[in-house]
Amino acid sequence: MNKKTSDPSLKLPPAYKTFLMLALVFLPFFWLAFTEDGQRRTDLALMALLGKPELNAALDVFESHLTEAQLRETFPRLELRCAAGANPFGNRLCAAEIGSFNQYPASSVTFFFLDEQLRAAKVVYRRAYHELMHQWLTRRLAEREAPALPGAPLPEAEPGVRAEPVRDGLLLMRAGELGRDEEPALIWLSGVALAERS
Repeated sequence: MNKKTSDPSLKLPPAYKTFLMLALVFLPFFWLAFTEDGQRRTDLALMALLGKPELNAALDVFESHLTEAQLRETFPRLELRCAAGANPFGNRLCAAEIGSFNQYPASSVTFFFLDEQLRAAKVVYRRAYHELMHQWLTRRLAEREAPALPGAPLPEAEPGVRAEPVRDGLLLMRAGELGRDEEPALIWLSGVALAERS
């Protein structure tokens, strides 16, 4: 009976095995804790564990004729709290806490209505993801056809504000780095709201 003998040259040195085991344990932790993408995914997982709903919304295709009922039907997990009263874009607003906006950690969304019709929407995202939101917006708009601009010229954005024309209105966010007192927000203004303010 022949006994198989193992070739000692094929055995891994103990130090190498230890290094491999440490790498398997610490590399995922390092990726989650110290890389931008890892931190984003960790934050998303945490928000999901806390029960914060996702908002996967194409703000660039929102339209002025959307109603509160349509938004509630489209985003049933949002716990919208509404209040009547004058606001910068109408006479009623509805807000909800969220955990993410299109896979980026976020904290809230607010919809502004004039009577029953949507006039504006504001998503407040996490400050740490401001630059990534700029990149997301650039990619998002590159995937879409250029909007047919209205006959009237669009208002000029304030200095330091990024203004992107979309199908019905503008998407606005702070350009460059956020100041200490500046809110990290992406705002959609409908064409009707822009016309009313001009």
